[in-house]
Amino acid sequence: MRTLYFDCFSGISGDMAVGALLDLGVSKEYLLEELKKLNIDEEYRIDIKKVRKSGIDATQFDVILTEHRHHSRNLFDIEGIIDKSDLSKGVKVLSKKIFRIVAEAEAKVHGERLYDVHFHEVGATDSIIDIVAFSICIEYLKIDKVISSFINTGRGFVECEHGVLPVPAPATAEILKGIPIYSDEREFELTTPTGAAIIKAVAEDFKMDCPLVIKNVGYGAGKRETEKPNVLRVILSDDEQDELFLIQANIDDMTGQMYGYLMEKLLNAGAKDVYYTPIYMKKNRPAVILNVITSKSKEDEILDIIFTESTTIGVRKIKIDRVELKREIKKIETEYGEVRVKIARYKDKIVNVKPEYEDLKKIAEKNNIPLKELYQKCHPREM
Repeated sequence: MRTLYFDCFSGISGDMAVGALLDLGVSKEYLLEELKKLNIDEEYRIDIKKVRKSGIDATQFDVILTEHRHHSRNLFDIEGIIDKSDLSKGVKVLSKKIFRIVAEAEAKVHGERLYDVHFHEVGATDSIIDIVAFSICIEYLKIDKVISSFINTGRGFVECEHGVLPVPAPATAEILKGIPIYSDEREFELTTPTGAAIIKAVAEDFKMDCPLVIKNVGYGAGKRETEKPNVLRVILSDDEQDELFLIQANIDDMTGQMYGYLMEKLLNAGAKDVYYTPIYMKKNRPAVILNVITSKSKEDEILDIIFTESTTIGVRKIKIDRVELKREIKKIETEYGEVRVKIARYKDKIVNVKPEYEDLKKIAEKNNIPLKELYQKCHPREM
């Protein structure tokens, strides 16, 4: 699973997000070619360069507006530009989702209808390029899951088109409803409405403690110079330590065939383990506890199967930890042919070696040999 973690210790803005993804490895040439598909080239030019922020090398992404006349655009205009372009379907969908988040927040804050709002934050060319460029970069990286830290909004006041506003700006605060935020001593805006909308659109979870195996790191530069690094850090991981849950349900009105079918469906969907525990329920009815161990990323799919393929009307969900030994499969030659062997290690020491059951079963049936005899003969003494 390719996981992207946004570390927003200095907030997030559209240009910082794009810069960070370019720094992570998105092709500059690919991005610029894709942006041409918007067909508004005459309104801007792009400057991409390496800068240093508090000792950290980062990529700065700047949209520089030309002297061409800029239109006062609303959400309808923006969606039209995107829909008429030759961008991929995925880029179009994500771009419009981000724009709508910003537009809905601005409309609510200013008491206007969604498509009646004309405002700088969505209508400006630089916001269009930032949001579409971000969507292009996400698709380029083929990300499976996005997680974010809590969002540092900054504090104090910001001067904008609507006057002097508190930080976070009202639209930003509206967008960040339900998302953990904080601020440090920096007395200015760290998170913009566009940045807030970007992270709200893509992040599945927000947490400060996220175990990851780091594959690559990118830094996107903010405009201000501060004592703390004014950068957005993104971390790419190919091996996220996914949270595990035990999902349980007490069932007393299903047939044995239904239980077998349910288990098969759950395992095929990616459940890590499925088992039944016999119990007695009220009125002395024999019953079973359905036990399913699943990762957080598979939870929705697993619940869909449980509620459609079983008779339960509710489940218990318990967060668990699981220790798994490192495992590998090796093939060994025996007098009966090749047999796969599973080897398990704990702290780099081999603690278990076992021939694969299916291989031994085929040999036993073919040669009419007791299975337990094969286990003894084919069990490797040393590995």
